[in-house]
Amino acid sequence: MSSEENVKQDNQQTRGQRGEVGSSTAGDKIKARHRAEGRGLSLKVFAHKLAKDGDEVAEQWFANKLGAANQSRSDKNIAAASATATATKAAKRKKKGDAK
Repeated sequence: MSSEENVKQDNQQTRGQRGEVGSSTAGDKIKARHRAEGRGLSLKVFAHKLAKDGDEVAEQWFANKLGAANQSRSDKNIAAASATATATKAAKRKKKGDAK
């Protein structure tokens, strides 16, 4: 087996039990770098230093922590959550004649 064939095999993504291997997230990448290069710093301090130097992965990680990747709720989900909250509050209220 030549070195070219070896490189081609390494570059191919393999299937796992649950489907194809996906690309890693900003969190996965920054945590892996922290384990390798962290030198006793907290993850947040390490990422902040990288972001200060212009590292895109660190900046994306901070953006994700602030909710940049969060999906917004649909109107239907908002109405369902509100109805559930109202019903829960009503169920928890003391009713006349309830003794504890």
